[in-house]
Amino acid sequence: MRKIIDRDEQGEFGIGSLIIFIAMIIVAAVTATVLIQTAYQLQQQAEQTGQTAVNDVSMGVKVLSMGGYRYNASWGINAPYQNTLNWIDLKITLIAGSPPISVTDIIIEVSDGNISTDLHFNSSATFNAGAHPGGLKSDEFGASIVRDMAPESWNSYTITSGDVVSVFFNATGVGLSLEPQTYLTIKIIPKHGVPTLEEITTPSPYVTRYVGLI
Repeated sequence: MRKIIDRDEQGEFGIGSLIIFIAMIIVAAVTATVLIQTAYQLQQQAEQTGQTAVNDVSMGVKVLSMGGYRYNASWGINAPYQNTLNWIDLKITLIAGSPPISVTDIIIEVSDGNISTDLHFNSSATFNAGAHPGGLKSDEFGASIVRDMAPESWNSYTITSGDVVSVFFNATGVGLSLEPQTYLTIKIIPKHGVPTLEEITTPSPYVTRYVGLI
């Protein structure tokens, strides 16, 4: 015989069914939280990766000019010239569209075909075309502002669009032997972006104190 349920009869859940129902809600909430957090982390990582990729493509410097100075132990304006380049001076600026670059993050790799040295920025170095510009060691380069366009940012050693910066180092102190017809490479490596490589052969002969290279 079929049991006929009256309208006033109600079904009831057992305590076990209630516990399972609550557990399902908790699991669903925890799963949703984990998924949201994971999606947020992936979004943040994707944004950082995209920004790094943009910087790697658009950030960098270009060399406007490069030359070398010749000295001897008793250097003076009329002193005899040595037949080697002792100091290298470069004028650099940002490539088109590049965001600002901090000179403190730049590494300069120099080589004459026999040795290769990495140079790091020294903020205390100065250069006045004298025989011994101050504060430079064999693994360091100095920099000074030539043109600081608005917003002026050289106080923090930052290159912005339109700025021109002089970068210099002691070639002899580094160990380079830059006689006439010597192979020279200089690679400027920013923290992000495309390295700038200059490959030249020094001219022959040297006839002036300052020798233009590019």
